[in-house]
Amino acid sequence: MYFLALLLSAATSGAFVDTDAANERYLDCISLVDTDVKKGRFAAQQWASSGGGADAQHCLAVADITAGFPKLGALRLEQIAQRKDAGDDYVRARLLAQAADAWLQSDETIPAQDAINEAILLVPDSGELQLTAAKIHAAREEWHQVISSVTLAEQAGFVAAYSYVLRARALTELGDYETAAQDVVNALSLDPVNVDALVLRGELQQTGIVIEVYFESGDESE
Repeated sequence: MYFLALLLSAATSGAFVDTDAANERYLDCISLVDTDVKKGRFAAQQWASSGGGADAQHCLAVADITAGFPKLGALRLEQIAQRKDAGDDYVRARLLAQAADAWLQSDETIPAQDAINEAILLVPDSGELQLTAAKIHAAREEWHQVISSVTLAEQAGFVAAYSYVLRARALTELGDYETAAQDVVNALSLDPVNVDALVLRGELQQTGIVIEVYFESGDESE
């Protein structure tokens, strides 16, 4: 099953993929969703109703989220995670993390928290899951938990500009401006045009914290 290697991001199917394990029909389904969500969702519904299994259900969940129905997608992802053909605990945990992201898109932080908690119970050592947990904690303004989740993810080798911004925001809310400034630098080092990081940089500079970030131009002739 191809979707086992898929990491759903936001409302799209952007992912790292293992093409050797790819199911051609699943790839076609996701591609159609990306190209024309209405047609892709209809095709996914037909495939799922004709016994397409977990792959078809996952494509349909992606289509639901992409079409602007994240609650429906979240419920579907949670249902897939309970299927016998869903995969091992790591796959189930990832599906639940995807569901948590979808719940978060709907501003439903309680089911989002429930989903990511269940995922972490399945795979307690997953730093990847902590990135999703951090987003949920931030939405709930649980600042200490944000810091903890981002730090656990970082220790496991999972870093992203947005996660540094989340921790910087948490640190700012807790009054630790200097440490927050370092995370803003970390975020801008990964993504120099990250809007959230730039906004937070401006807020911190208003407190008297000067944040200088320098980037090499890459032009050795200068």
